[in-house]
Amino acid sequence: MTKNIVYILMILMPSALLFSQSNLSLQEAVEKTLQNNYNIQMVKKDQQIAENNVSYGNSGFLPTLDAAGSYRFSAEDIETRTRQETIPGNDNRATNTGASITLGWTLFDGFAMFARYDRFEELERLNKISLQLEIETRLQELFNTYYQINMLDKSIQLLDETLKFSQERLDFLNASNEYGATTGTEVLRAEVDYNTDNSNLKRQKVQRNTAINRLKYIMGEVNDAKYNLTSDIEIDELSDYNKLKEMAFERNSTIQQAMKNREISEYDEKIIEAAYYPNIRLSTGYNYSQQESEKGFILESSNQGYNATLSASWNLFDGFRTRIADQNTEIVQEKQDIFIQSIRAVIEMNLMTNYQSYSDLKEILELEVQNLKTANENFERSKSMFKYGTINSLDLRQSQINLLSTEQRIVNLKYEIKTYETMILMLSGQLGR
Repeated sequence: MTKNIVYILMILMPSALLFSQSNLSLQEAVEKTLQNNYNIQMVKKDQQIAENNVSYGNSGFLPTLDAAGSYRFSAEDIETRTRQETIPGNDNRATNTGASITLGWTLFDGFAMFARYDRFEELERLNKISLQLEIETRLQELFNTYYQINMLDKSIQLLDETLKFSQERLDFLNASNEYGATTGTEVLRAEVDYNTDNSNLKRQKVQRNTAINRLKYIMGEVNDAKYNLTSDIEIDELSDYNKLKEMAFERNSTIQQAMKNREISEYDEKIIEAAYYPNIRLSTGYNYSQQESEKGFILESSNQGYNATLSASWNLFDGFRTRIADQNTEIVQEKQDIFIQSIRAVIEMNLMTNYQSYSDLKEILELEVQNLKTANENFERSKSMFKYGTINSLDLRQSQINLLSTEQRIVNLKYEIKTYETMILMLSGQLGR
């Protein structure tokens, strides 16, 4: 007998491990997302590229050094004539060898190299803002999904309790029907109610599985892990609206991104205006060449030495192309100023809308919490009255539905409030910092 029990346990153990759940707090979910989320990882790669671009060589400050070498062989029929004689050169074999090294250095380009370097630095800062915005977006997605699963867990718990009571009610009516204390119609109605509660419970579990898979994707996981969420939904107290508005205009990543693009356009303008100045370039190098020929007037020659050139160029007229490009850049900057104002207006509108909804739903939550006490008391009284035959099963079912609806509204309200709270934190630049 003992051996059989051990054998059964060994068979069931893999199944138990397969369906075991790991605890997952909100903080752990945040850490997984910051480390493994695919979108965040891609933006981090863009950040690395922007960091690499910030260099003096990439901006044109440093010289360029080029080396070249060549070897040429020829076999030609040539004839060389001088005043004294004619020198035939049939099947003349000749070789030409050359090598050079050249150093080129732009000494002045109208300050364009300085503008390019500063532009690369601003692009690096812009990518940091883009990374922060991506982190905020993914954390908002994570929080809302985590809170949704938390809501579904509570809904499943409520529906599970409702289903248990519906089972008790059905058993009670079945027993009463056997003694003729109730009708078959009430039993059938109780059975329908039980099946309805069971169906609602299964639907909530299906939604939870879908939400869990979405949560794992946000965290950068694609596996069969099952999680038990340990962090509860707690409503936090936010700052007053004026304080949040001030923080939003100062710290909102979307506004910062638009303003940084505006700053970058100023360096674009400086690069264009560099064409109005002369370009001064230094070029120096060393050349070596050697030529050998079997026949001809010159049988061997070689050349080697240093050279240096200081050149200056100045584009005096280019068909007004530089002027037009400069004017267009100024127009772009004016457009960006309007865009920044538009972004600020959108942020303020969204902040106001979310803050009003957040405040209104908190007041509604307080009313529902008070209403829950009444619904719970009514349900307890209805159970007692049903046992003593004062009310029928339909009245009991109605009080049960009233209690479940009130509890479900509270759960849903908490989830809605947290989603508005998360959006407010993101708009005011407080999410992920």
